[in-house]
Amino acid sequence: MLDFTIEGHGSYRIAHPESIATPRLLVFQEHLDANIATMRAILEEAVPGSGFSRLCPHVKTNKSSFIIKRLLEAGVTDLKASMNEAEIAAASGARRVFIAYPLLDHDAARAADLMRRYPETEITVQAGSPAHVTILERAAKRHGVTWNVMLDLDVGMHRTGARPDDAWTLFEAVRGADGLSFAGLHGYDGHIHQKTAIERSAASALAMNYLLGTVELFRGKGISVDRVIASGSPAFTHDLTYLAANAPGDINVQVSPGTWIFWDSKYDGLIPGLFRFAAVILAQVIEASRNDRITLNLGHKRWAADQGPVERFLPEGLRVALFSEEHTVLEHAAGERFEEGDYVLIVPRHICPTVNLYEFFTLIGGDGEIADAAVPVDGRNR
Repeated sequence: MLDFTIEGHGSYRIAHPESIATPRLLVFQEHLDANIATMRAILEEAVPGSGFSRLCPHVKTNKSSFIIKRLLEAGVTDLKASMNEAEIAAASGARRVFIAYPLLDHDAARAADLMRRYPETEITVQAGSPAHVTILERAAKRHGVTWNVMLDLDVGMHRTGARPDDAWTLFEAVRGADGLSFAGLHGYDGHIHQKTAIERSAASALAMNYLLGTVELFRGKGISVDRVIASGSPAFTHDLTYLAANAPGDINVQVSPGTWIFWDSKYDGLIPGLFRFAAVILAQVIEASRNDRITLNLGHKRWAADQGPVERFLPEGLRVALFSEEHTVLEHAAGERFEEGDYVLIVPRHICPTVNLYEFFTLIGGDGEIADAAVPVDGRNR
């Protein structure tokens, strides 16, 4: 029995680690359920009685029909997704799915096919430029569908989306296109990663004011905005609180964080203990011949390195000395002793692309027993 503890996150027990081929992504059912309960409590605190109605979680983190079904069972009805993820979301029974990426011709054809295969799921797409409108109109005529279209606004990240000053022009393009129906506004504030809550709150207010200013503009021209979707994980509490206090009451305001379901060390560094680490990596020592170093049987092909090297380990006190595709070398205190085959748990620094590196994960039950040895990550590869 392995039994590790992370302060503020609880116990990580694995009853039969020898039955698990490493490296392996592990998901702990107890911590997963705790994160879902915590999210509901946060939403209820911001908007009492709202349940999960204010949540449109991005499934880019879990990429798994198993996790999606768990969210739906908990009461989540709306999901945000890429094209691959949208397919498993619809197949899992989601009521509404927002494909939060501009569709080019090939993906527009896939989305149209998805709408035909899952008519009980309401599919919504986005447009951030007139070119997107043209693609959607062409696809509507070619495939015989009508698109629900949210306008994607650049609220500060400068990655995709129309400038708020151009929102009305984009709306007129949607209104004038055949087969397109205006469905609301989308503003993703993934640029908000400031170190303090005060700084994040100020950045959130600025970003949300772009959205609310556009709502006010549209309403002044007689156009109702029925739905607004905003937010990544670091800012979602600030965004929801601000929008709940300042948006017109008849608008369906939703936030769309994704990382919260599994959490990771990067976001825990910003907001310690907000959620638990529900997904970690089990690795083993393959060489322990040096006094102060060990080598693990995984490298950045199995943990995403886009945000820098991993930094949280069990046992604690380990530090990355160097890493490559297949190996990670860790330094440890001179008095510590490791042997080949010893187990190390790794908390990913960026969980979303880390999950994408695994074909499946092993689900660990509350007693440390393996609840499912190989749960597919069936929405991966995007």
